[in-house]
Amino acid sequence: MNNILDYIDWRGDLTFQERPFNEVDNLIFSELAYVNMNGIIQEDTRITLHDFYGQYLTSPNRANIPLNNPDPLLEKAAECSRFRDILITGFVETTDAEKQTQFAAVTFLLPDNTAYLSFRGTDDTVVGWREDCNFSFLSPTWGQTEAVRYVNHIAAQTDYPLRIGGHSKGGHFAVYGAAFCDKTVRDQRIMEVYSNDGPGFSSRIADAEEYLSILPKVRKILPESSLVGLLLSGREARTIVKSSAKGIYQHHPFTWAVCCDHFEYADGLSAESTLLDETLEKWLAGMTDDDRRLFVSTIFDSIDAAGISTLDDLRKNKLISYNAILKASADLPQERRGEVLKILGNLAKTGGKILWNDVVQAMEAFRQGDNPLGISLPERSAE
Repeated sequence: MNNILDYIDWRGDLTFQERPFNEVDNLIFSELAYVNMNGIIQEDTRITLHDFYGQYLTSPNRANIPLNNPDPLLEKAAECSRFRDILITGFVETTDAEKQTQFAAVTFLLPDNTAYLSFRGTDDTVVGWREDCNFSFLSPTWGQTEAVRYVNHIAAQTDYPLRIGGHSKGGHFAVYGAAFCDKTVRDQRIMEVYSNDGPGFSSRIADAEEYLSILPKVRKILPESSLVGLLLSGREARTIVKSSAKGIYQHHPFTWAVCCDHFEYADGLSAESTLLDETLEKWLAGMTDDDRRLFVSTIFDSIDAAGISTLDDLRKNKLISYNAILKASADLPQERRGEVLKILGNLAKTGGKILWNDVVQAMEAFRQGDNPLGISLPERSAE
């Protein structure tokens, strides 16, 4: 399958005046938000992508690469006619364990006189993943508030029509910022909002008037085996795309299939993602905000106490991390400890029920003649 790198090879010689903005461009700008721009771009800097890349090559921060390595995309984009003269501005970045947030955003000013506000997704920090979990019970989070501030700030700095987007948590921030920014900006300035496999919202947000008002402008793009994009509630129109990867690895933007100036579309979510969607929906529906807060704080407080600050630390110190979580659970008061175990048990129980129902339905389909592989099943017992 071809991807966004191939897209630049095919279309990189065509400017935005020759071929207008499309959904693949959106994913490219979302991925470029992962570039470490510290030391090169300030919030009021304006620099072309080509000139930025020249400075980036000698930047001491270049080695600090997050989960989605954007370097191959940056190199291609900075040298092609379509992207090289785009202006980068408005870069901001904050990681704060006390505020439980990891936030970064950047704005791209396009030659067609539009702006794309790109929010970075979750990086390699544990605090960033904790913030993702906080969305299930806490709103607004510090990062959500910053997303609103950022949209309003950029809208005040330029009179360009706005597109807003991001990948993973960045997609969540894009939708939230667009929904809760100043009403005039939301209604008159924002053209489109893209959530590229971004998590959803608590029911409190999903039912809010501001969120509902931005929905006609929102596109949620998911790979077939989405995991992150199915978390929590959401009413955005979904576009399902094919991926060259399997399972959770489909979350990586470089695996999404591209054909010309659009994605290759799938018929729907995979069976695994559909099962996961149903499992998480039922599990979360049975939890109060206090349940969710307890579950998240137990896990992440224990990881923090073990001195684990990045996912790389977590991978290298799995036993230390697991032992810390178990110890934290054991140290809880008996009532609280029982609640954590009950929450985990309900997840397993809910997933098991859905999986079992899925198996039963498949067996019934086979017995009704829908058996293209010719599998022989035993006769149903009299019991």
